[in-house]
Amino acid sequence: MSYPLTVELPEELRQPLFRQATTVGQTPEEWVVTTLRRQLVVRDERLRKHFGAVNRGIPTGADNASIDADLARAYAEAHEAE
Repeated sequence: MSYPLTVELPEELRQPLFRQATTVGQTPEEWVVTTLRRQLVVRDERLRKHFGAVNRGIPTGADNASIDADLARAYAEAHEAE
């Protein structure tokens, strides 16, 4: 599936875009799509390498009892401050 997108480029980007696309044998549209794919995947991979990198020293996750206790403690602290 594709999504049509119209972008207005400043004049100073037109020639560099055409030059880059021609250099790699692509149309400007193909070059933009290829470049966006590469950029979006690279950013995602850079973020993913940090998943799980922080150890808080306490178990976290879908433990509802722990989450409920944390919320109760936070609400209690908020009321004490008032």
